Amino acid sequence: MSSNPEIVSSEIRRLVLAKGVYLHGCTHARNKDEVSRLLAIHHFDFTVEMVLKCLATKYSVLDSARQELRFKDLWNEIVNNGPKLPLKKQIFDLHDVRNLAQHAGVVPPYEEVIKFKGFVEDFLNIVVESEFGIKFDELSLAKLVENEQLKNKIREAEQALSKENYEECISKCADALIDATFDIGDIFGKAGILTGYFGADKELINVVSNNYAEKYKDKEFYELAKELSKAIHQLGMASTGMQFLDEYRIDFIKFMRILNQVSNASKEELKDWAYFSINFVTNLILKWQEEGLLTNHLSRGGE
Repeated sequence: MSSNPEIVSSEIRRLVLAKGVYLHGCTHARNKDEVSRLLAIHHFDFTVEMVLKCLATKYSVLDSARQELRFKDLWNEIVNNGPKLPLKKQIFDLHDVRNLAQHAGVVPPYEEVIKFKGFVEDFLNIVVESEFGIKFDELSLAKLVENEQLKNKIREAEQALSKENYEECISKCADALIDATFDIGDIFGKAGILTGYFGADKELINVVSNNYAEKYKDKEFYELAKELSKAIHQLGMASTGMQFLDEYRIDFIKFMRILNQVSNASKEELKDWAYFSINFVTNLILKWQEEGLLTNHLSRGGE
């Protein structure tokens, strides 16, 4: 995956991915609509299954993670090979609820979703530390980020979150997003390349250039020309840059609202927003990373 000198073992990487799925489920769990509750239950069940697959390959229950065993059979086979897994009844109940949701459209009530969220968190805290020798809180989604600058920013956000410094966590997430957008990825510059390719001709290029208004320096509308040039440039950046958000457009809007409201929020709101922020920003960075938008050879108009 990466030429980064930090080697991420397959096992730890899978656990990090499982944590990412769990955190994504927590984001859904904070909403009370039916679709969010259904997605949360699926994420929680999937998280447990990912950890079980890690255990199954560790104890040679499966030769590879691609082999299939039914969920409860997989659990029992792992236990037969030695490790004691906690919360069996609660986790099996979760799987049954997930099956009902998936196959019969029976969506659990909000209170039940929150209850299972707690069970899964307890399961993860116990199993990850006892079986893999690392605390669940120390599993860093930053391990999946290749750029060192962005990796460090995500780690700082995670550290703030673990210390319950929720406002600092949100601020670090904003720093990471700014770095990814402007410094590392030059997202607006790349959006401009697409704009030029798909129809922007010399007229637009001329109007948004830095020296456009200078030819009107002796005219009474000089200041207006400068303002219009900047405004058209900003409008173009906003409209073309949005294309790289894709499915994260709504989350981006929510994150911007969070940044504007953070100073007046309660601690419980800040906690919810911190979890959302680190999930959104990390996933967007990983999306751009996968698409090659965070590589240097594409930045600054291909220079």
